[in-house]
Amino acid sequence: MSSTRNDVSADRPPAPSVDAVNRLRRRIDAVRIREHLRRTEAALRDAEHDHLTNTQRRRRQRHLDRLAAYRRRGEFPTNRTEAERTPLFVGFDGTPCAVAHLLLEAGREDLVESVQAADPTVRIEDLPDGHPVVEWVEANGLTKAEAARIQPTYPEGVQFATTCGPVPCWLAGAFVTLVGAAVFAASEYVGYRFASEAFPDNALKRRGVLGYVTVLNLFLAPLLALVLFALFP
Repeated sequence: MSSTRNDVSADRPPAPSVDAVNRLRRRIDAVRIREHLRRTEAALRDAEHDHLTNTQRRRRQRHLDRLAAYRRRGEFPTNRTEAERTPLFVGFDGTPCAVAHLLLEAGREDLVESVQAADPTVRIEDLPDGHPVVEWVEANGLTKAEAARIQPTYPEGVQFATTCGPVPCWLAGAFVTLVGAAVFAASEYVGYRFASEAFPDNALKRRGVLGYVTVLNLFLAPLLALVLFALFP
């Protein structure tokens, strides 16, 4: 009987509040992934590739165009199995990651299926030289390191302890701290001016308004800093 109850509860849909939080998390992380792919695409377009053959250059350009289209579409895998941020070649709903998308667009479903069967959370940089995926990457004008940079990671939810990607974490932390402090200071100044002009002769009301603004800032400024930190690719 207890097993039946557990099965029923497992199939029960999440509460509306939990579902709303999950949707918000997915939207925030989609912004982070799009920004990661945008920066990566821009860096790869600017990278030197004079050593490539004409065929490799054409393939490289075509795949970067496909990467841009993938980014604009904004459909990314959702990690629901790993507790930490991790790559995910194909999501539980069949949505491919950026690298898997490029392989599928090139008609290499066989490579996607082999990776998915062997280890769907494998990192491109961990694949050995000579692996079929690495050989395909190099034949198409990309390097193993560039493919690894294209490959995003997917958290189960928004993880604010981000690995930051190409941006050093200390720099990301310093930047969001500066932004948070600036927002706090600007809001305090605006609140002070508003309270002074609204209640020039009532000190009690001025202090009340300033106290309210300060409490609000103590909540909103750190929240803004955490969201910005989560968005670093």
